[in-house]
Amino acid sequence: MTDTYLSAARDLVIQGMHESQVALSAELEYHLATALAHYIDHPILPDRLTLRLVELAQRRARWAESRQIGDACLISCAFFAARLTRHGGTIVHYAGLGQSAYEIAGMPDVAQGFPDMLDVLQASRPMVKERSLTDADEPQEETGILILGPKYRH
Repeated sequence: MTDTYLSAARDLVIQGMHESQVALSAELEYHLATALAHYIDHPILPDRLTLRLVELAQRRARWAESRQIGDACLISCAFFAARLTRHGGTIVHYAGLGQSAYEIAGMPDVAQGFPDMLDVLQASRPMVKERSLTDADEPQEETGILILGPKYRH
């Protein structure tokens, strides 16, 4: 993660807090900005999130892996809701899954702040576009990426 990504992500979080009128604590603001910055250049794979968390819990995985699932749930609920719900899932399920992942990671404050962070991200959504990486000629698995609007390019 570069400082440029962190700066762009922080701008997005601040804009979302302004638009949603939700004031995040410094800890939640930092967590949300670093999670967004990480996923600016890493793909989010929202498929199989529930199974991944169950597998991690069964093998008593490291806290970092649980945190990654929590981050993926948070960002996916905000920006890829249609993809999450396409096969019958609900945003409530994935939000609860993200909170559980943060709890498993030993991050109870972040788990409790999940709804507020989600509100902030959803309020910033007009500044973010989803674009498919698939080639129209090739049948492939769908992959989405986030593209920050011109206001957030540094």
